[in-house]
Amino acid sequence: MINKVFVFDPTASDSQSAVRGIGRYLQILKENFPDDFVFSSHLPPTTYPLQPVFINPFFNFLQPPVRTGLDLSLRGRRIASKQIAVIHDLIPLKYPSHFPPGIKGSICILLNKLALKNYDIIITDSEASKKDIIKILGIREDKIKIIYPCLPKNFTKVASIKYQVLSTKQKKPLNTKFCLYVGDATWNKNLVNLARAIKIANINCVFVGKIFNKFNNLTIEQLNKDPILNHPWNLELKQFFKETTHDKRFIFPGFVPDSELIKLYEQSLFNILTSRDEGFGFSYVESANFGRPSLLSNIPVLREISDGKAIFFNPADPQNIAKKITKIISDKKLRNKIGVEAKKRSEYFSAEKFKREFFKLI
Repeated sequence: MINKVFVFDPTASDSQSAVRGIGRYLQILKENFPDDFVFSSHLPPTTYPLQPVFINPFFNFLQPPVRTGLDLSLRGRRIASKQIAVIHDLIPLKYPSHFPPGIKGSICILLNKLALKNYDIIITDSEASKKDIIKILGIREDKIKIIYPCLPKNFTKVASIKYQVLSTKQKKPLNTKFCLYVGDATWNKNLVNLARAIKIANINCVFVGKIFNKFNNLTIEQLNKDPILNHPWNLELKQFFKETTHDKRFIFPGFVPDSELIKLYEQSLFNILTSRDEGFGFSYVESANFGRPSLLSNIPVLREISDGKAIFFNPADPQNIAKKITKIISDKKLRNKIGVEAKKRSEYFSAEKFKREFFKLI
């Protein structure tokens, strides 16, 4: 093994990022490379000798380069002999009308594109994201490597205590069947169509994610006036809360620790992702690990990650989503069959494979 690998860790100084996708990715890096990688929010010195390898695990085009140390690259200075950037997806760049960057964001995108030239390897999470990187950034295909993420170690343990799902309004145990959504609430998640499908199918749905705690108790008038929800990036989120307000079928526990999330997966009828686009689709692998079936948007990245081991719907059509929901609720044999197939598929995303592919690059 080569000398220590330096990994930039923004979660050390940014508590918000610790509960988002970057937090999960850093978690699996720390678990799989505890003795080989050095994690720090402080950049290593640029004096010689250079670090052998530097990894930026969350190359964010909309953040100023100085926040991730990329300003050093802009000055033509290297942190390490080999520099690796991880680009999970390019969704904000791919859909600028739904994620308008503004003047500052446009400047950040330009500077980060320049900084990216000083990286030797680009890691991404899926074939779909690789294609976007080639098309949008013009990166050579041979410079991009796909390494599928694996699950955190605690997801391999079986939960033994039943988690009491609480109704947000009544604070009482929800003793009923439910489906589960785990994730963020950006435009690409397509939550308005999910809400409409849930109403048509008349099923309870638990929404896990910190964002859902923040706004679910607001009135329509408060939603209309909230400055955050009136930001161009959050207009669909605002409509989602209008669709779900005062409807007991929508349960919002918000952020939950992994121990409780595991129990939610085990108790749910199925996992659901109505995304218009994704970089990977973590909740599919998480739920599949516990033998839970998934209902997924019929888009390339979710076809890739699931290898077809799911039920697919048209994400633009709430009626079609509801039809597939009703089908899997009423057909226990189908749920079991898809769950078994999904469990087998989840084994493909192993920690051993994740470590092996990383070591090949460093």
